[in-house]
Amino acid sequence: MEKPMRSLTILFPALLALSVVGRGTPAPAQEYKGVNLAGAAYSSNKIPGRYGYDYLFPKSGEVTYFHDKGMNIFRLSVLWERLQPTPGAALDADHMKRILAFADQVRAVGGTVILDVHDYGRYRGNLIGSDTVSADDFRDLWTRLGAALHDRHEIWFGLMNEPQQRSARQWRDITQEAISGIRSAGADNPILVSGIGWDSAHGFATQNGPEMAALRDPVHALIFEVHEYFDTDSSGRSAECVPADQAIGRLTSFTTWLHQTGNVGFLGEFGVGRNAACLDVLDRVAAYLAANRSVWRGWTYWAAGPLWGEYMYTLEPTRDGQDRPQMQVLGRHLGHHEG
Repeated sequence: MEKPMRSLTILFPALLALSVVGRGTPAPAQEYKGVNLAGAAYSSNKIPGRYGYDYLFPKSGEVTYFHDKGMNIFRLSVLWERLQPTPGAALDADHMKRILAFADQVRAVGGTVILDVHDYGRYRGNLIGSDTVSADDFRDLWTRLGAALHDRHEIWFGLMNEPQQRSARQWRDITQEAISGIRSAGADNPILVSGIGWDSAHGFATQNGPEMAALRDPVHALIFEVHEYFDTDSSGRSAECVPADQAIGRLTSFTTWLHQTGNVGFLGEFGVGRNAACLDVLDRVAAYLAANRSVWRGWTYWAAGPLWGEYMYTLEPTRDGQDRPQMQVLGRHLGHHEG
């Protein structure tokens, strides 16, 4: 089911524990708990758009607020078209400066950034793998990013948000090209791999699992990212939620797949409304992920940022500085870092 339009680390001493494709299940590792900070991918219909008007990057206060709540990872959504105005050509210098400035803010508090290319498997509306945009173009983007960011180990590489390619095999082959490009550039940063079918946790094992399990990474630093919403149709368009047991059930097949394949996962997007039933779901989901941290590396809630207004899922505090109900629930599962 189509979702609403939302286009709007630290050096790992134990990098090998992040992903061990084809090896045994890794031991429990550091948990990463945080939030999507939207803004830089806004106005995807306005390319390049006007910075500060059509789109903006998070301000320093965003990182400070969520870090002080105990969060340690921030998913930054960007658009490929703004990052690389022409496929195969140089990255935009100003856009890279903004990305690095945000990463500097996060690194200053000891946190981690997920650089999320939020284009649904497309460039200017054309699918990767079409006559217009090739897998080589996508590899070129990530090769350049790998070369530019190889020494920024606080940045994880989120290859593509919710790709819309026709088959998991096609997307696997495109993904493998990007992985190979990154590693050829000398970057050993962790790579987050997504799947087709809106990258849903509940469908990943059957729709993507058989193909994506064949991916290979010479430094064994792949993390399989999934998304899950807990309204009736999993679309993220309703403030209502299914019962908590059903919500947890949407995560279990992916958990099983991670155990069976020896991989690790990450819940890159999830969100709930403010009513009591949804807040119970949120509490149960956070507890479930913590209980299964041997294979779930962590999560980033959808979403925050100053442009959301009264969006039903927002974690952005109210205008008078009050925490949202969802933040109060997530706070039970965070280590606080006040001051």
